Amino acid sequence: MNLKKLLVIPLCGLMLAATSCGDYVGKEKSHPFFVKAETCRASGGYNEAAQYYEEFLNVCPRSPVAHYELASLYADHLNDPYRAIYHYQRYLELDRNSPDAENIRKFIDGSKRKIFEQLSTQFESADTVRAYAEAAKTKKALDQYVAYTKKIQAQNKQLREQNEEMRKRIETFKLRMETYTRESEQFKLKVEDLQKKAREAELRARDQEKRDAEPEKPEAKSPEPEKTDSVSAPKTKTESPTPLDEQPVPPGAATSTDPVKDKPDSWESADVSAQSPNAVAGRPEGETKSVPPKAQVIRHTVKSGDTLFKIAIKYYGRSSAVRILREANRETLKGRDFLRVGQVLIIPPDPSKEKKP
Repeated sequence: MNLKKLLVIPLCGLMLAATSCGDYVGKEKSHPFFVKAETCRASGGYNEAAQYYEEFLNVCPRSPVAHYELASLYADHLNDPYRAIYHYQRYLELDRNSPDAENIRKFIDGSKRKIFEQLSTQFESADTVRAYAEAAKTKKALDQYVAYTKKIQAQNKQLREQNEEMRKRIETFKLRMETYTRESEQFKLKVEDLQKKAREAELRARDQEKRDAEPEKPEAKSPEPEKTDSVSAPKTKTESPTPLDEQPVPPGAATSTDPVKDKPDSWESADVSAQSPNAVAGRPEGETKSVPPKAQVIRHTVKSGDTLFKIAIKYYGRSSAVRILREANRETLKGRDFLRVGQVLIIPPDPSKEKKP
């Protein structure tokens, strides 16, 4: 096959050399080289097609059609933008009034762009690589900075909201503190007043204790008549005795002037020992002597707000009875008037009431 090609090409060259180029301008498809190029291109033999196009241009270099077909072949299939630009430019020079001139210029720009990309890839230096790496690094850092800035802005917004909320709370706290200060001053005045009254009450209680401690003067009592258990003889209805000198004396009776011998028999029948104790004591029958009930000891459980003075007034009706409570609860109080809630105190009977009959 290669030998056949080698023989065909020189023969075609000799045949074409005998003819002029002008005979095939506009008639390119009648030339055997052009026909061979079209056949190879249609079958995918792009290199052979380019070779036949080049042979044709050697015979007829002023054919714009051949330059266009060869330029498109280099640009689209053989990746040779340099030769594609050359043949596109030759096409424009040979056919200045071509309706496809604008498209051909675009094809030239596309080929130039491809050359630039090839040169950039081929001759890319280490500095360029470092520059790209630095640019990528800078872009990454910039993206991180933007993200961090957005995060800081969000946090600042949240902090501003928290500060505003805290400011409102502080204002409210200041108002409450002012109210508490006024109330504490009023409470302090009330406490001082209560302390003053408590001291006055304690002084009065001590004075009353002193007065109660003084011995009471015994009152002069009239002597009561002594009760004698006399036994009275039952009274019997008797006639008043007639004087002896007036009574008739029976004849032969002896007269006597002794009144004892002449007492009635009813007096002798009175028996003292037979009478009841009530009768002996001079009380009516069925009446017994009443025994006063024994006073009971009361136990008081201390509640909130209780003091010895209040408890004394409650059970004895006077604050001076604190002395009685202290004496009865000596072991519990241990010399102090401080009371605990739940503490049990003994409330003895009022001695002043026990003295009275």
